[in-house]
Amino acid sequence: MTCHINAAPREGEAYARQTGCAACHSIGEHKLSTAIPYTQCNACHNRGNYDLRAMTFVERADHPTKRVEDYYQPIAQFTRCEYTLDCVDCHTRAEAMGDGDLHASQKDVQYTQCKTCHGTLTELPLTKTLTDPNDIAFRMAQLNPIVNLQLGDTILVTEKGEPLWNTRVLPDGTYEMIGKATSQYFTFRPVMGSGCTQNGADQSSAYCHECHAVER
Repeated sequence: MTCHINAAPREGEAYARQTGCAACHSIGEHKLSTAIPYTQCNACHNRGNYDLRAMTFVERADHPTKRVEDYYQPIAQFTRCEYTLDCVDCHTRAEAMGDGDLHASQKDVQYTQCKTCHGTLTELPLTKTLTDPNDIAFRMAQLNPIVNLQLGDTILVTEKGEPLWNTRVLPDGTYEMIGKATSQYFTFRPVMGSGCTQNGADQSSAYCHECHAVER
């Protein structure tokens, strides 16, 4: 398995990476960073698809040049936020590196959903106001060269209480996310009070894509 972080990567620029912690955290030079672009993730992830009839893995044949084309596989649906953001903007530390427990399925580890940031028709997303200067959110933000949290900021948190330290709740009730790798600012509104007709209990990507998928 050449995608395992302790294994040597395959040949080719698209697979270029180091091993161990540096496989994710060292981007092109000899230093560690938490400003990890999606291209670093693609060195192992999103390299092809499975052929269920032949029971084989078919590598990608296309050579994309635009972010909207290479962020997801050619057959995949996606929403606008999924290709404008980087993987680390949504997936948390515990999701990527583990929470200390062994799980039978990867699905048991991935708990960030659409409602984590957008909420539902009946509930706003979970938030936390930073009142302790020793809060772990500050320590995590300090490791990133882009995000600048301030005492008193209100940020989004996951259902497990893990801080989404690159987000803020703005005074007008909208939300802001800062791209950890791109320094781009994104603002968005909660689902509550919108014209969305979702079933908040269904957080599958296919369900949200029925209305929010974009064309390449």
